[in-house]
Amino acid sequence: MPRGKRTVFAMFCKKSGNRLGTLRFHRQDKRGKGWKEHAEGLKKYCPKCKSREVVKLKEEKHSSK
Repeated sequence: MPRGKRTVFAMFCKKSGNRLGTLRFHRQDKRGKGWKEHAEGLKKYCPKCKSREVVKLKEEKHSSK
């Protein structure tokens, strides 16, 4: 049973441009907060930079469910 559209985003390091993984976000949550508010200031470890860096999200594809 589908529970709403989710969009797949790829995470990239802002410094090196290294791909760090993927995230799946709903367009909006129950409180009306969009994916941009959730992803704001998100940090992830980058093996190239060897530190936690702020990530840049790029939409990859729409979920098929």
